Amino acid sequence: MFFKQKSTRKSVYVTFVIGNVVLMVVLFYFLLNNVAYDWTGQLYPAGSGFRLDSGLDSIIPFVPQMVIFYVYLFYPFTFLTMLYFSFIEYKRGYALGWSLVAINAIAILIYVIFPVSTFWYRQELLAQPMVGNIWADQVYNVFVNDSSFNCFPSLHAAVSTICFFAWFQYAKLKPGKTTKAVAIAALIIAVGVILSTLFIKQHYIADEIAGSVLALLVGKLVFDKFWKNVKGKDRLQFSSNKSRST
Repeated sequence: MFFKQKSTRKSVYVTFVIGNVVLMVVLFYFLLNNVAYDWTGQLYPAGSGFRLDSGLDSIIPFVPQMVIFYVYLFYPFTFLTMLYFSFIEYKRGYALGWSLVAINAIAILIYVIFPVSTFWYRQELLAQPMVGNIWADQVYNVFVNDSSFNCFPSLHAAVSTICFFAWFQYAKLKPGKTTKAVAIAALIIAVGVILSTLFIKQHYIADEIAGSVLALLVGKLVFDKFWKNVKGKDRLQFSSNKSRST
């Protein structure tokens, strides 16, 4: 209606960009990642919830410097990935957008029926804080501003994994030095983010495994569907342009 039923390059671009923004910003970031996520954090009283502490979890040391990955690399990495696939590779943005929405929606449902908490780790760390450690102070701020009842699956792990998955698939689709370098960088950041949640005692190992597996399963299903359609449309457009030129 807006473009008077005419399909042009501009109308296609605007349509995809609006769809990407609705999926990634409105649905994923605001409604699911903020409103719904915060709501699940208020469902249960402090000190309740399931504890998934294994033998390995208990021996992982507290390394506050890993907050660099948890905060300062995770958010720019996610934002830039969303930005690129919303406005540059906009036709492939729907795959990332729907993956983020599906991952977060599934996670919210699990948080409601299976609340996992790291409350006990937080209490131990806050009882004996590292005085004068700038990185530890930032971790303590994370504890204060983030609920501890929405741990399984880890959204840091899931979102990092799906962002890496997008770049990995993109590098396979358009192989080159730049895309390969970006995919490798995405892998390093994703692994660093996943490890950071353990070293700042924000999650259990089970949370990270669940988040990564969830992202890979959803990504495989959604990307296969949407990117296959994009490839088909690109071939048709190429054939049409070739026939007109001849």
